[in-house]
Amino acid sequence: MGGSESALGTDSFRATYDIVGSLPLELVLVIAKDLDPVDIVRGQRVSKRWRSIFSSDKIIMSVLRQTLVFLDVEITDIPGAEAMTYFRWRHGLQRARPVKKIFLQWPETPKMPTEIAYCGRRLCYRMPKWGGDVVGLLDLESGEKLTWTEDEAVRYQLWNFLLSDRYVIYHANDRDLVAWDTHKSQRYARKLPSSVHFTTIAKDKVAIVDFESKPLFTVYIWDLGSNLFAKVNSFTDLCLWHVDADESILVAFEIDWDACPPEVRQTKWTLTGGLLEEKHFRLLLSDRRADRRVLMPSKSCVELQYEGNRTYGHKTVRSLPYSEPRDAFCIIRLVYDHSISNLSAEWLDYATPVHDFPSTPVTAVLTPQSLYAWENGPRIFEIYNADSRIMYRRRYQLDAREVGVRKKLIPRPSSQSEETSDDEFDDDDPLLLAVFGDRELFGVASEDGIQFWIFNPNFTPNLPDAVPFLPMQESG
Repeated sequence: MGGSESALGTDSFRATYDIVGSLPLELVLVIAKDLDPVDIVRGQRVSKRWRSIFSSDKIIMSVLRQTLVFLDVEITDIPGAEAMTYFRWRHGLQRARPVKKIFLQWPETPKMPTEIAYCGRRLCYRMPKWGGDVVGLLDLESGEKLTWTEDEAVRYQLWNFLLSDRYVIYHANDRDLVAWDTHKSQRYARKLPSSVHFTTIAKDKVAIVDFESKPLFTVYIWDLGSNLFAKVNSFTDLCLWHVDADESILVAFEIDWDACPPEVRQTKWTLTGGLLEEKHFRLLLSDRRADRRVLMPSKSCVELQYEGNRTYGHKTVRSLPYSEPRDAFCIIRLVYDHSISNLSAEWLDYATPVHDFPSTPVTAVLTPQSLYAWENGPRIFEIYNADSRIMYRRRYQLDAREVGVRKKLIPRPSSQSEETSDDEFDDDDPLLLAVFGDRELFGVASEDGIQFWIFNPNFTPNLPDAVPFLPMQESG
């Protein structure tokens, strides 16, 4: 009997003892750093004591700072009362839970667009048609539409769209670039000295990087404002570059991965090829890998592929796949913060070998910490959070209007005697979806239309033709 009373007393103590409420605020701050923003909101609902703790300015502002870093939002004066909006935004990106979904059907066309690009709330696409392909530019903020036709001479090429706030860039063929000035409705064309290249754009400055003779990489600049074309320089093992359009300079980073620690040569150039500055330093890699078998980088294992840089605010980022013969896979992530002229690097592990991701066309890097990838075999999305190193998997939910995709994703025999062919589920089938996006939204384009997943609670696209998302059971 005494034992029962003792047990009852212990249970009562456990039920009433508030561990979090008894901790000093400093320790609660440490705990809060590892919490999802939604957990902060839930913690406010537990009790008056918890509401007081998790509503404190120190905790809210601490989690808000982490959230803004995750979203790469450069705002320093957000009131605490608006923090929940950003917490919801971050949670949605991490869990693939948008605040809103809308669906936009394509105009009547025999097939989906061949290429799609998205940047700064503007969507550009190429619609194949006989007699000249149609290029469309849709401003999601204003609802303004712009279309023009390219002649048949370029219609069979992959165009690899690039967008700035004014220009649309695409390849006409292996050695020609086309630029369309959307403000003046004017077309420019430029013959390139090489057939293998990668391009990036910063405002009206196009950087063309020649990969044909790697490890020697030649960089050219096409200034669309003056329509001048110039060679800047040739670089050995070019791992990262950044074009500052306002200052008219190119910053290049050449890295010797066989040195320990890796040795960096950083140079600054005018966009016409004049050397402004040169310095050398060692690159320390912070380690966020679970696989400790990789002891040091090696030039033979770092893959300098055609994929280039992405710029988020004041940071330019490039992820380099790293693979060893013994199947040790990871990513070396380079980040150049041009506001303070600092280069940093870190090892990253992924739940699956993400060395395959850069060569997969159906991936979208929404923020420096989040990547969405479409897996055609299992027909799911993999959402990778580099901050927490967690991979989430979500099935693609069809809209009721996606008839064409529905027939392919859910093939059903016409009668019970017929069996579904295994060929219908072949991983080598043509890709069914194309994806794009940034921190505000994620787009999934099928042959029937586009699903827009909106993550920014303060942004609603101005698309009069779009309709609410109508989910359909995948089994139906």
